[in-house]
Amino acid sequence: MLINHLAQEFAIDRVVFEAPHTGRMLRYRLKKLGAWVVAGQLAFLIYDRLVIRRRSRPKIQRLLTGYDASAPDDRLAVMDVDSVNSAEVMRLLETLQPAVVVVSGTGIISKKVLALAPTFINIHVGITPRYRGVHGGFWAVVEGRPDLAGTTLHRVDPGVDTGAIIAQTTITVEADDTYRTLPVKQYLSALATLSAAVGAALRGELTTYQRDDLESRQWYSPTPGDYWRFIRRLRDYAGAGKRSGNRESG
Repeated sequence: MLINHLAQEFAIDRVVFEAPHTGRMLRYRLKKLGAWVVAGQLAFLIYDRLVIRRRSRPKIQRLLTGYDASAPDDRLAVMDVDSVNSAEVMRLLETLQPAVVVVSGTGIISKKVLALAPTFINIHVGITPRYRGVHGGFWAVVEGRPDLAGTTLHRVDPGVDTGAIIAQTTITVEADDTYRTLPVKQYLSALATLSAAVGAALRGELTTYQRDDLESRQWYSPTPGDYWRFIRRLRDYAGAGKRSGNRESG
């Protein structure tokens, strides 16, 4: 969806897909979070695949109505790589010399790669600096901050979602949202803003800022306990909506 949206307005030289680094990520999380937390994350991942994905599919299909979410296939030049920091990617950037590189869901990009293009823009499903890392909308709900469920466009630096902010958008959290529907809504909320940011970068007019009103924190994948807290928050929102509706009708 993101690729197809940009292709409607801009000339895309190449689409690069990075292979998942499951083993390396697992080792990193074991060292960072400990075996007990990682075991909970794996248990949640199984529940997500078996239950949440199936329950989320109807709403995601409704959200994507009117958007082209099909694979690029032969419409765009595509390259698959093991790492975004590989020599192959570096050679590609040196050859193409792109004016803007749009990033979504890769690993940490090295300084050497970042030096090969003037502007790297990341679309991050979380309001930074509070929700760096993964699943920012989910964690905003868990923390009782649905007003901070949204998307950040930022310049890429070597940190984890620490680059200067270009723009932020927010979404409305609903009682029937799930771990999977929130990021779809977050991406949709930022598509037009992303196009504007790319256009500004191409014109040399891109501006950035930082926020000092939010504590910076990096988040990781949830455990079953985290998801239970997420569900309780959604039920609270649903109850508040019903009470508000009853007052209005009275």
